[in-house]
Amino acid sequence: MLYYNITKIPHCLKTMHRALLLFLLLAPFLPALTHANTVRVAVTIKPLHSLVAGVMHGIAEPALIMAGGASPHHYSLRPSERRTLANADLIFWIGPELETFMPRILESFALSTTAAALIDAPGLQHLTTRSRGHHKHTHAHIDPHIWLSAHNAHALVDEITTRLIVLDASNAEHYEANRQRLHKRISETDAAIPHKLAGIKSPYLSYHDAYQYFEQAYGLNHAGFVNSGDEVNPSARHVQQLRHIIRDQQVHCLVYEAPNRPALVDTLTKDFDVKVMELDAIGLRLNAGEDTWFEIMHNLAETYAACL
Repeated sequence: MLYYNITKIPHCLKTMHRALLLFLLLAPFLPALTHANTVRVAVTIKPLHSLVAGVMHGIAEPALIMAGGASPHHYSLRPSERRTLANADLIFWIGPELETFMPRILESFALSTTAAALIDAPGLQHLTTRSRGHHKHTHAHIDPHIWLSAHNAHALVDEITTRLIVLDASNAEHYEANRQRLHKRISETDAAIPHKLAGIKSPYLSYHDAYQYFEQAYGLNHAGFVNSGDEVNPSARHVQQLRHIIRDQQVHCLVYEAPNRPALVDTLTKDFDVKVMELDAIGLRLNAGEDTWFEIMHNLAETYAACL
């Protein structure tokens, strides 16, 4: 009997193998694409759109749904954005942990629209959300900011490529070439960031707990956070605990998520020598395009270096 040891197949062939399996499973539900019918792809957020655009380079332009500055946790779709999603052959999104509005929207679409929740992509390293004021993982909720590590970016690119080859097999060689190019660029970015953060061990606080993938990838010393992402205002007791952390651990840096500086920042840092700086994990202040993920990662590193 002939058999193949998949673990010994080169990585590019693994991608093609997964694409073939997915195609056989999903073929009855996929729209027929011809040279006159360009593949229509929609993507929810900028960092993900950046990676999809990179894989689709020279083939087609994916549509970005959330081009503005609103939070994906509580986004309200415009009619034009709903139409873009409804008309897409393939939708890439993170998952219900981030784009909370998407499950209800997807339920209303036809079976000809395929949605890929990339939080389920093979090869991802997941971190669970941290409870307020602690670093213990108290429940099984996945932190959805999965794009903030190079390891996960590699896994996302692989899954994006697989899904696109299933949908548009005629361009498989182009997708594969773009995948290889992206892997090289991601690895170069991953190698450059530690040089920007070399020797930085000082503790810092974050207002929104959105950065632990980046923190763990590059060895940052996170001392605590104000808000875990549930939008619930912290209690007076928690604020006092954070002020004690600032005092006792000599914290001199607090970062918050773009675009708005929370008023509570001033209460937390009053009477302390603390730099307050803005981070932009989702690219709200950046133009959308193939470079966005790379700009996000470099900007995070530079902001941390300046703050710490």
